[in-house]
Amino acid sequence: MKHMSFSMNACYRWIGIGVMCVVVWGCGEDPQQIFETAQFEEQQHNRAHAQELYEKIIQQHPESEFAEKARKRLEAWKTENPEEGT
Repeated sequence: MKHMSFSMNACYRWIGIGVMCVVVWGCGEDPQQIFETAQFEEQQHNRAHAQELYEKIIQQHPESEFAEKARKRLEAWKTENPEEGT
């Protein structure tokens, strides 16, 4: 029984470590991942969500190269459909 108790403790420890890793990696969203998701949303004709994601990049990562790409994409929408705006 002692061996099984040790095994369960080890199992719980690994589960805890796994949860912590997910939390740590999930906290900081990568602007590249957000940008790629926004592009995917555009391809799926979900422009409203794509716009939210582009704006999120601009707000949370204003100095990143992806913020500049997001700004350009939103600006392109304005010139493509000036009556809609963003």
